[in-house]
Amino acid sequence: MFVSDSEIQEICARCNTIKPPSNAIIIEGHWDSFVQQAYITALRAQVQKYTGEIHIVFQNAKVGIIFMLLLRNTLESSQIEDVYIYVDSMQTVRLASFLSSERYALYLNGEIYVALDNNDNATIKSVLNTPYKNNKLNIFSSFFNLIGKWCVNFYQTTISFFNFMGMLLHFFVLSCLKPSNFRIRSLIYHIYEQGFKALPVGLMTSLIIGYAITLQGAYQLNSMGVPIMSVDTTAKLALREMGPFILALVIAGRSASSFTAQLGSMRLTEELSAMKAMNLNIFYFLIIPRVLALIIVMPLMVFAADAVALFGGMVAIKTSINIGFETYLERFYETVSITHFWIGVVKAPVFGAIIGIVGCFRGLECKGDTQSIGKMTTMSVVNAIFWIIMANAIFSFIFTRYNL
Repeated sequence: MFVSDSEIQEICARCNTIKPPSNAIIIEGHWDSFVQQAYITALRAQVQKYTGEIHIVFQNAKVGIIFMLLLRNTLESSQIEDVYIYVDSMQTVRLASFLSSERYALYLNGEIYVALDNNDNATIKSVLNTPYKNNKLNIFSSFFNLIGKWCVNFYQTTISFFNFMGMLLHFFVLSCLKPSNFRIRSLIYHIYEQGFKALPVGLMTSLIIGYAITLQGAYQLNSMGVPIMSVDTTAKLALREMGPFILALVIAGRSASSFTAQLGSMRLTEELSAMKAMNLNIFYFLIIPRVLALIIVMPLMVFAADAVALFGGMVAIKTSINIGFETYLERFYETVSITHFWIGVVKAPVFGAIIGIVGCFRGLECKGDTQSIGKMTTMSVVNAIFWIIMANAIFSFIFTRYNL
């Protein structure tokens, strides 16, 4: 530990003689790793109101390491320079080291807190009235500190995501049971906005990718003496992979970022709070129409992308190894079954759901200032693309396992 037991007892004894200001934040009860997210959110909102200095009283509180790390991150993200902590238990004093930071001075029961060795009581007394400054951490401490922060952030994000998914499924089921909750106009608007308006760039990308990949495959198969196999090989690839997968990546970059930016802006401008104050459910009005629109429109867009990718392949084969369109179509009908088309279509609504859910979730995660919108928008696109790739790999494994 950083201070000895005698020092801890002296610190706890001083708590009875110090009277915190009336505007101090009082923390009491259990604040461990299982504390409800609503309490954490309320505490963060309260801390953000302070500037300059803040007084926090731990009164009969049982806290954990994770809570202390969350509190430190909240304090570091605020405009606070001096943090005054008042504790009445030895356990809280021992955990006070997790609140130390270079961004603010930490005071424990009226005296500045310095992280030192157990037996260094003389140094403790000599630096009580000196400015606080953390010692530089070595490379191993910095590494484990980053790992710890990443684990805490991952834990928080996971809990928030499952909470979001639970509410989304709950309100979707309620909408199915009570169709009047569906916002049809909003659904149609997002089908047009995120589907048909995105169709030109999606089709152009599918055409180029279909042409380029078919061109490479045609040259390789022609050099092996089987040029006609380039038709069924590239056609199956276009229907199963290129059409749905490439289109999903394009829509992820367009729609996921759009959803995150829109909802993030609404959150920062207090529009979401205003909707809640008017008893308007944001899932009915904002979330479900966006997610459902992509689930509905993605199969239709995949159908168009497949056709364009096949056309690009036809042109590539015609220009590279001189196989005519009629020969291409005859070989296509002989060797390519409708199963390959349906495999691509089955992937489409799953990709649409991933894009919509990730985009809306990251949009609701925006908080603080406008910089968080850019950060969450970047994370939204990266997360959506990652989960699309992961879902596509799972589909490929399943279809290959069952010889589809």
